[in-house]
Amino acid sequence: MTILRRLALLASVSTLTLLPAAASAQQPVAPAADRAPSPHGDETGAQDIVVTGIRASLASALSAKRLAPNVIDSISAEDAGKFPEVNVAESLQRVPGVQVVRGFGLGQQIAARGLGPDFTNVLLDGRTLPSDTGAWSADGGGRGRSFNFDVLPADMISRIDVNKTMLPSLTEGGIGATVNILTPRPLTIGKSYGALSLSGMTVERAHTVRPNVSGLYSWVNPAKTVGVLVSGSYADFRMSGDYARINQWDAAAFHVVRGGAAAPAVTSEQLNGPRQASYGTYDGGTKRYFGSIALQVAPSDRLTLSANGFYTRLDQKIGDSIVNLVFGNTIIDPTVNRDGIVTAGTYPGQASLNAPAVAAALAGRQVAQPQNLSVIRSRDRLAESYDLGLNAAWRPSDALTITADVSHGRATGDKRFDPYVLIGNYAANDVSYAFKQGNPQIATSDTVFTDPARIRLGYSGNWGQTVDDRLTEAQLGARWRPGASVIGAISLGADYQDRTKGQDNDSSRSDPYDTLTFPVDPSLLRPMTLGDDFLHGAVKPPSRQFFGYDPHRLIAWLSQPAQLDRRGQYSSSYLPTRAADGTTSCTGNCALIGSDPKMPGGPLALVYDPGGSFATRERVAAGYADATLAAGALSGNVGARLVHVDTESRGYGSTVTAITLPPGGTNYVFAYSPAGPQAQGARYTAVLPSANLSYEITPELLLRGAVGRALSRADLNDLRYGESWGGQAGRLTLGLGNPALKPQFATNYDLSLEYYLSKVSYVSVAGFRKDLSDLFQSRTIEATLPLAPERVFVTQTVNLARGRVDGVEVAAQYTLDDRFGWLSGLGASANYTHVDATTRGAAGACGFTGISPDSYNASGFYDDGRLELRASYNWRSRWTMACDWGGAGVDQVHAAYGQVDLALRYNFNPMLQLFADVTNLGDADSLIYGGVESRFIERGISYRRVNAGARLRF
Repeated sequence: MTILRRLALLASVSTLTLLPAAASAQQPVAPAADRAPSPHGDETGAQDIVVTGIRASLASALSAKRLAPNVIDSISAEDAGKFPEVNVAESLQRVPGVQVVRGFGLGQQIAARGLGPDFTNVLLDGRTLPSDTGAWSADGGGRGRSFNFDVLPADMISRIDVNKTMLPSLTEGGIGATVNILTPRPLTIGKSYGALSLSGMTVERAHTVRPNVSGLYSWVNPAKTVGVLVSGSYADFRMSGDYARINQWDAAAFHVVRGGAAAPAVTSEQLNGPRQASYGTYDGGTKRYFGSIALQVAPSDRLTLSANGFYTRLDQKIGDSIVNLVFGNTIIDPTVNRDGIVTAGTYPGQASLNAPAVAAALAGRQVAQPQNLSVIRSRDRLAESYDLGLNAAWRPSDALTITADVSHGRATGDKRFDPYVLIGNYAANDVSYAFKQGNPQIATSDTVFTDPARIRLGYSGNWGQTVDDRLTEAQLGARWRPGASVIGAISLGADYQDRTKGQDNDSSRSDPYDTLTFPVDPSLLRPMTLGDDFLHGAVKPPSRQFFGYDPHRLIAWLSQPAQLDRRGQYSSSYLPTRAADGTTSCTGNCALIGSDPKMPGGPLALVYDPGGSFATRERVAAGYADATLAAGALSGNVGARLVHVDTESRGYGSTVTAITLPPGGTNYVFAYSPAGPQAQGARYTAVLPSANLSYEITPELLLRGAVGRALSRADLNDLRYGESWGGQAGRLTLGLGNPALKPQFATNYDLSLEYYLSKVSYVSVAGFRKDLSDLFQSRTIEATLPLAPERVFVTQTVNLARGRVDGVEVAAQYTLDDRFGWLSGLGASANYTHVDATTRGAAGACGFTGISPDSYNASGFYDDGRLELRASYNWRSRWTMACDWGGAGVDQVHAAYGQVDLALRYNFNPMLQLFADVTNLGDADSLIYGGVESRFIERGISYRRVNAGARLRF
């Protein structure tokens, strides 16, 4: 870490996202002591403040930050529209302490102040959002309670608040932060208004331009008592990337061959070496449809009634084309570094293994032959969600405001077809491996990749998953201002939430062709390529050309009885065996000959898996009290929130009755007892006090302090009832749910000093600490279980002892004023965050994941009113993605990552703007490794994305 990275000043734009349509109608901010930010926005009207350009947006954001009763950072639409964002997560990457979790190059989730997406609570207009997050979540996290931001377009939002300290009125759940997304309201805009945006998006190497369109229209009557706002968008964005990956490292006994082919000597040695590698390229796109409507009626200046809702659909279709190599357990002349990791060696193919001297030296040893394979993956995902709500704000007197809100939302995720079929053959020739210049270099002269006559069927399986999250919520609040008093206002309220999230898993029933003997119909094969500039030349694949297939067509062909009946022609494992006494038996693959054709749809058809499915219902009742205070230069708020939670987890209890390994196969087959419904419940009550205080040392210098107790509930997936078996020979696994999980608690401390140089420029430094208890983390232990042919790796989320997060945020923002002439359009903003995190728990427990000790964002911009330019660099240091990766007892680590984004705007007039945005300008690549870099796991690039078009206001 260089001095520049440690000190790089710092602080990203806080600001509030106002849609182009709403950007001309921002509201004045009340003094902090008398302001309790309504999660549903202020519906009582607004002064028009014309906001144009970067400087005005930053000034508005800085005013909101300065006058807020708690510690917040925000983003405005005027500001967000000047970055290459296609969703909300991309907008938030410039907020101090916020880090983006990406999938296929797009921002999907966020982490805040060193804690992962599951510690970030996301609200929409103060309401909890259901989410489709399931097993396919980005970066291995967010399996149930975190929110996938990619379902929401950034330009359909009025503002985003990132609350870093709690208020009693905010829904609990965000130990890291609570993000409140506010949508525009017609009476708040206060006039009829329209906006339209048209653009084309492309990704490097995609060779196509996809359309994107969004629009908004807001209407109010002349009396400003009735208003309607409708908005909609269609986005079609491409994804394209390359990756090289070591899928499996084995710390195990290898057959080591030394001395040459003429007089080989074979020993058994414990090595830490690669066993599988893949080279892949993904390509595809995501179509997102979004629509929203808001209706408001104000019968009087004391009553406002609102109804609003949105619907969004995200249809992702991405395919992976992969060259896959399995190395085997025999290696010639390995080179091992000081960490005990193989950095070079040759894995012998069939020609070398069959050489007389080598075959004799290996006689009596169990030799796993190398395989050269390919596979086509389907990364499809269909996500749909909606939210409908009613809201009333009533002021029976000047001193009293009463609000009521009720909403219902639902999110579904559908991944019904996820086949995995390996094709190829045993390696005829040797495969060499070398780790050079930070990358694996693998080479072979085998022709199987380009010779369709040699292609055979290997392992095949199929999976599916659906997620359903339903949530109903009601809120009631009252705020009383007593008048001349140290107490500025007293707020009381109550919330109720009823949420049920379920996940249904499907899987195929057998692995019908796992012998690498059955030929593939050549008409089903199609030539594929990894391209001429794979990973920009950093890694050379063993073969750029190979054969792939259409997964749907191949699965249909493999399921035909005519193919299933022919398997015995190519492998004797499908034929009955005769014992010495003349009796015959038909087990393993032989048994599949009779059972597979009788299965409806064939053995690869998806069948509901009750043991891997679950549903969790959670009912939350909460009440709060809050008082805002003002005494000269001192202001703040003190209050508490009382929460009671009832959970019930439902699933199907079934036990494993047999675990078998088919002859010649590597994947275990499990037999289960009939599943029966099971349920288990839990309940708890918690008190969450909080206080936020600020002291105005001078009109320019503000000191803030905050303390509060917060909680984050466990993933609904982790609360599930049930168990899930899996694994291959050498690594048998069992995943368990834990309905008895308690929530994680934290006591948060914050202290900050903010110096305001002008309406746009400032410097700040903040320190924070989070003392955590009952920390829930994943723990993997080895256990001996009945019926298991080997020791089992058992993984379960449990409550551990304690954890602690300490951090500092430094921020700065500066613009040149009118004294500098044309240079007055120049400015910069930056932020830096440092986090130290520790956990103390049981053996085998995984500590914090997703935490980068250091991160910073730096932006430079120019805005003269007509031309607007902005360049941003976002960087984070390395972070742990998972513990005990692959059962090797090492952490899966993501190396430091940074990328450059650019934005260009040209305003012809107040009505028309041209824009162009570039994401990941430099094609930054990512590196993942296991503990040390020589245990390489993956290098990948999500290629540069460009979006250009025009915005029209009317």
